[in-house]
Amino acid sequence: MAIPSHWQWMQDTAGGFTKPRSAKLKVVDEAILQYERTKNSNDIWRIRNAFEDWKRSEGPTWDKSLRNRTGAVTRLNVELDKSADYRTYQITHFTMQELMALQFVAKERKKVIATIFEDKEVTFKAAKLKEQLKKSADEVKETAGKGVAYLKSIGKNAPAAAGPSASETVKKKMMEMVKAYFGVEGIEQLGSLAGLILSLLEQAAVSIPPVVGHIKDGYDLFTEWAKVGSGLYKQHNIAERQYTIDTGAPTLAFNALQVCLKDETKNEAISATRATTSFALKTGLAFVDGGAISGPVVGAANALAEFAHNLYLLGMEWRSTKAINKALAAGELDIRLFRTYPLMGCYLLISATLSDMIPIESFGTPGWMDYIENMKKHAFDEIYSSATELVEKSPWEISGLPKRPKGTTGGVFSSISKIFSTVSPLSDLKDLKDLPGA
Repeated sequence: MAIPSHWQWMQDTAGGFTKPRSAKLKVVDEAILQYERTKNSNDIWRIRNAFEDWKRSEGPTWDKSLRNRTGAVTRLNVELDKSADYRTYQITHFTMQELMALQFVAKERKKVIATIFEDKEVTFKAAKLKEQLKKSADEVKETAGKGVAYLKSIGKNAPAAAGPSASETVKKKMMEMVKAYFGVEGIEQLGSLAGLILSLLEQAAVSIPPVVGHIKDGYDLFTEWAKVGSGLYKQHNIAERQYTIDTGAPTLAFNALQVCLKDETKNEAISATRATTSFALKTGLAFVDGGAISGPVVGAANALAEFAHNLYLLGMEWRSTKAINKALAAGELDIRLFRTYPLMGCYLLISATLSDMIPIESFGTPGWMDYIENMKKHAFDEIYSSATELVEKSPWEISGLPKRPKGTTGGVFSSISKIFSTVSPLSDLKDLKDLPGA
């Protein structure tokens, strides 16, 4: 097996007129053409670096790409693993002292998670969700008031609730719903949130019964919403989901970020349920009087559904915050932290230096500085921006967390760079400091 000719490569990876070649794949094409002209071993590394860029752009399933329908991509990967293996090159071209220095760097980089997150606490940025909850509670009061006024204008009174008073029934049902959302046995376990939630439940318990009373089995709405909320929590809560996690902090951070980007944050992933709930209320409610006064009742019920949904979102974020703080307090400053909540990978990305994150396995190979610089420009900068946006949108914040500090592993590179001679493959190590963010 050998590097394919440019013509053969183009034929084997063609996708037709409807599938144009990506910019990253064209770089691989050009590198193969260059090697075909020169047969220079350094140009094999140019192919390798370009090919690795393309694989990253395709993701973990790069071998399932349309370009691999003939197996050409897999064959090239196998050949490059033999003729341009990063570790083999380092072993055969570095002195023992240089290899030990890189081993030291690799060891120090594993401490990045502990350095960044040790003694930190996750703070819940609940202000926005609290305001949404208050607003939806006011909407419940307003729409219920309009409903009651309408009912009075047509001489209708709410059907009496069996047993306890209507307000007591509503409050009890809503309390059970809240406990299901927050995963607690008592409201008092919510700390500072308890007072706010209790006051809003009291408000709803007074205003909503006259309207809910006209819905057949209306008091059971809260029980059903509690079941739905519990199911959604298990489905969407990151702490209860399984991930394939590789070793090494940088890889973990990227995997974590990809999960966050895919979900586009948990709130957005769940927001579609709001429309579904609203639609179900408008079309699926059964009314005590057969629907003669359904209009104003549906408006109030929709507002109540919005209030329940915001309570659920608040409960979900509260539970996740407790989980991540528990992990931090337990000293789980390793891959378990990312299993608990992948957004912490985003925090690592915006807090570590570029030197902490770049792939050390490519160091010293032909064209490695250009490879690193290209990777930073076309991959790291974009990922950093995405991570920053996700952190800013998150309902959490970590007090005292650095953002792109100058130091940490960067200092390790500076301290060992002096051992490399001017003819060493790693003589350019000192130039890493010239890359922004390094």
